[in-house]
Amino acid sequence: MNPCPFCEGPPCIDGYDQVTGEMLRDDHPHDEDSNLSYEAYVNCHDCGAQGPRIDSITLGIFEKRYDLSLMDVMGIAVERWNSRHNKARSCYDAGEKEGLNLWPRASA
Repeated sequence: MNPCPFCEGPPCIDGYDQVTGEMLRDDHPHDEDSNLSYEAYVNCHDCGAQGPRIDSITLGIFEKRYDLSLMDVMGIAVERWNSRHNKARSCYDAGEKEGLNLWPRASA
């Protein structure tokens, strides 16, 4: 995975059962008859930037991609993370300079 396009921090990927919200391990077994739906996204461990949430239901409806395992959905989330741009990097850098990228903020 590419580093964060904003802070160049290390990315992490999480996968979930979309119905229960339960976090799943990436080696979660795939049963073609179970009708499970998965969701995954990549986020930056340092600044918390998040890539798009990718889910198997939306992929089936809009992209006609069916019977996806959790690893398939996670792979697509990584592809989408890696294709992000850093056009907003200057906004991140300006906020960092002013101490606005911290939570909670000292002024709050």
